[in-house]
Amino acid sequence: MSTVGVTGATGFMGSLLVRRLADLQDSEVRALTRTIAPALPRDPRIEWTQGDLSSYRDCVAFVAGLDAVVHLAHTNTPYTSNQHLPSDAAMNIVPLLTLIQAIRDAGTRPHVIYASTGGALYRVEGRRPLTEASPVEPTTSYGIQKFMGEHYLRLATHEGWITATVLRIGNPYGVLLPRQRLQGFIGVALSQILEGGPVRIFGDADNVRDFVHLDDVMRMFELAVARREGFDVYNVGSGVGRSVRSVLALLHEFSGVDAEVIYEPPTTDSRRLPAWIVLDIGKARQELGWRPKVEFETGLRAMCEQAVAAL
Repeated sequence: MSTVGVTGATGFMGSLLVRRLADLQDSEVRALTRTIAPALPRDPRIEWTQGDLSSYRDCVAFVAGLDAVVHLAHTNTPYTSNQHLPSDAAMNIVPLLTLIQAIRDAGTRPHVIYASTGGALYRVEGRRPLTEASPVEPTTSYGIQKFMGEHYLRLATHEGWITATVLRIGNPYGVLLPRQRLQGFIGVALSQILEGGPVRIFGDADNVRDFVHLDDVMRMFELAVARREGFDVYNVGSGVGRSVRSVLALLHEFSGVDAEVIYEPPTTDSRRLPAWIVLDIGKARQELGWRPKVEFETGLRAMCEQAVAAL
């Protein structure tokens, strides 16, 4: 029986992953959250733990006896992260380092799976899909912090405190997200459409992104949790680019609602958003046998139909 810890366990990816991991045979889950709410799923295979990653004592309690740790907790977005650099680092880098320090002091050498970014790291040169070896040149504090996190985990692996798998995830979709949120375009836009609009577009509507269904992302996490060796980095995407404008048209078509769209004027923050990001997923396919199974239009249509039916 292995025990897997999940930080950011009540986020949109964490809440799905906790349930998926709990369903695995011979697996128990320790889920870390800042607040224990009554609505959290009650399952004997899930241990809900209240704590703050900035607290060394809380981190020590969380990591005790864990065989693997999935680190999802992060508080900023590419769009807003440059606004206040010191507080941004304090909320994201310091908690990660506190977690690593607690693991180091425990001496348990778990496997750490880190949710990095596939959309805010790479330097785009032309329009060829980006591999894990492509040049990295983040233009936001968000991307810098994710890359910094990767290197701290590389250091920790080199020192023998952990082993680690880094997942550079594209643009995941599959669930509704709060309409005020500034990350997760599809989930946010569909919420805005179903609540009567308007849909707000930040940045160029012709920007191209690599959208990957959450079911496929969850399968990748499951594969990564089963690993126990070395340090490695994998892109997690579809390998196909779609413009924001084309996705918005499909959202209107599949939801049956033609909502108003507001294109926000360009700002310094929106100009930093890359115009084109598509991930090469060949490494994950070759080494882990992973590939996306959910075809984009099928997944998007199902998401829209489920959301409309739930109204």
